Amino acid sequence: MADEASTIESSDNGSSDVFVATYHDTTDRRLARAQIALRRRLRNGTGLWEAEIGGEVVSALGGPTTLPEDLARRLTAPLRGRKLEEVVRLRTGTKDVALLEGQHVLRSYANLDTALRDTVRPTREKRMRGRAPAIEHVRAYLKTQVAEIERTDPLIRSGDDPDAVHDFRVAARRVRSVLKSTGALFDEDWLEALRDELRWVAGELAAARDLDVLLARLRKEAGPDEAPVLKLLETERRRAWKKARTALSGDRYLTLLDRLTAAVEAPPVRQADLSLEAVAGCEFKKLRRAARGLGPKASADEVHRARIRAKRARYAAELAEPVAGKRARRFVKAAKRFQDVVGSHQDAVVAADKIRGVVDRTKSMETAFAAGRLAERTTASRRKARRELPRAWKRLAREGRKAWA
Repeated sequence: MADEASTIESSDNGSSDVFVATYHDTTDRRLARAQIALRRRLRNGTGLWEAEIGGEVVSALGGPTTLPEDLARRLTAPLRGRKLEEVVRLRTGTKDVALLEGQHVLRSYANLDTALRDTVRPTREKRMRGRAPAIEHVRAYLKTQVAEIERTDPLIRSGDDPDAVHDFRVAARRVRSVLKSTGALFDEDWLEALRDELRWVAGELAAARDLDVLLARLRKEAGPDEAPVLKLLETERRRAWKKARTALSGDRYLTLLDRLTAAVEAPPVRQADLSLEAVAGCEFKKLRRAARGLGPKASADEVHRARIRAKRARYAAELAEPVAGKRARRFVKAAKRFQDVVGSHQDAVVAADKIRGVVDRTKSMETAFAAGRLAERTTASRRKARRELPRAWKRLAREGRKAWA
């Protein structure tokens, strides 16, 4: 940790426009992977810790040897009790940023972002080569997703950023899906136990995500008469976010984080290699079977099943991309478009259910009628998705045949 002398503010006029800060991270740069910059400096003679999390600076007073409790709680996922060390000292001024060693300037930068990118944030890891064993590709893929969980966890704890919940759940889903697709590599009991826990944590955040999507849409569409419906849904959203944060604060989740780290570093392997192209091809075949029911009269459940299969096929293609190259990238692009269409359909289905729930709970006839009008509008969204579905599927099927035939 830095001593008091290493974080002294300096300014000709005594303002905090010019200050020296010591940046900290773990030995393996977990904060940098999570795109978080943690620094300590003096402000008016008092030690101040600051963490830049998702563009927002969260600060807390504290001494040089211990991270303040509030910041430690917010940084639970990337830190998990690991010791912090000094990474670099930067003097931020009105005109430039200087890299310091003692009182000497080693290098100057035009702005803080450039300085952090050069000194604090890690260099991009080398691209996995196609000839590496499959287990190494899987570990690299999992490492990226665990880093995404560590990045988004502090955002969820610090605010109510809808993108953070979405990105967290996508990362968890990618891990579950890839572990399932490559299950032949791993101990079966270990695999299923880890996937169960990932399903659990994603489920704890599901309601918050559904309400984020719904309210973002309704705020654009709802009129004054429908404001009471939004108010009820906002209340439900706050409860859902509280549930999400509670889940991320429990021992079960912290144990899951440790298990994910172990999955990256030393998973229990039964065999080291298999064909990633064959894995992707298998997932596409499962998707194609699910898509046979996507006719004009397909049920919402059938569309949803195809949506799930499309995600799994896409993630398997992402994993195989270092091996399959352009074929896999084209398939992933088409899969994204297909997911957008079936995702819009599913969002409309969920929205209708949530709005009908308001009708069931309210005692106000006016609010019930307003909710009914909003629910009717979801029909138009479902119909639009249905119209776009054949074209999206045709393109994805074509790219799938080219990639995995």
